Amino acid sequence: MKRNGSRGCVTRKTRFGSRERDWLKGDTQRGCVCLYGGTVDPQIPASGPQASSTPQTDLQLVLCSTSTTVEELCAQRDGQGLYVQLHGDLVRRLEPCERPLQMLYEYLAAMGYAEPVQVQQEAANSDLSCLIRFYSERPVNADQQERTLLKGVFNVRKGKSQLHKWAERQVILCGTCLIVASVKDSLTGKMHILPLVGGKVEEVKRRQHCLMFSSAGSQAQTYFVNFDTLADYQRWHRQAAKVVSQTVSLVDLSCYSLEVVPEYLFYSQDVTHLNLRHNFMSLQGPGGLLNLPR
Repeated sequence: MKRNGSRGCVTRKTRFGSRERDWLKGDTQRGCVCLYGGTVDPQIPASGPQASSTPQTDLQLVLCSTSTTVEELCAQRDGQGLYVQLHGDLVRRLEPCERPLQMLYEYLAAMGYAEPVQVQQEAANSDLSCLIRFYSERPVNADQQERTLLKGVFNVRKGKSQLHKWAERQVILCGTCLIVASVKDSLTGKMHILPLVGGKVEEVKRRQHCLMFSSAGSQAQTYFVNFDTLADYQRWHRQAAKVVSQTVSLVDLSCYSLEVVPEYLFYSQDVTHLNLRHNFMSLQGPGGLLNLPR
């Protein structure tokens, strides 16, 4: 599976102000963590780690020490958690007790940096984010999200008969099935499940941006979905085509950095093979592995 590394990291430089330079002086256990994907509160607490006064669109310098934990950084920023990504690969949520700057220092030491001052300087360089990168929010990979779950409100018609009327409905494509809600903008009513493995997804040429979804077998059901844009149409067509071409009900969610199982995955009961390897799921709690349907 192709990994999406950090783009443009070689040309992006951190900018140190007088506060940052003063923070680093005299103590090699102090340093900077480059934090992506969030806004760091520029207000300095009375004691403990400090936040940079230099705001940037997608990159913040967080001043801390090797003893500063994720829990302390989140409390400082009113954040929910921090994430780390190594070599543009999987993204993992950090535990509250983990120490980002210490992780950076240990990473550089493993690369051969031994001089404390040099380690401190290299750790503050945003170019290092090509190798190890920290996020204040879980980064969203559009391609991975598309393969895991597609969801939207579209005009839908059930069956091939022209007597059926078009109506706006919540539509979900997850796992091996198409899910159509019985009412608009709500999943509280009856859910219509259309298994797609072995079925068909076809373009409806007489209607713009429209697809016909059909299940397999002699009792096949059909739904027409009219999408708002060409991009939506292409996205749903591409993903549904992969599902209908399968010969077994396989769902491969390996290497997606998932923390929970997608909530709509088991609306269909025909999933026979599920690959969840190389993710970061817990055993307990909502979406945990021990709560999977048996």
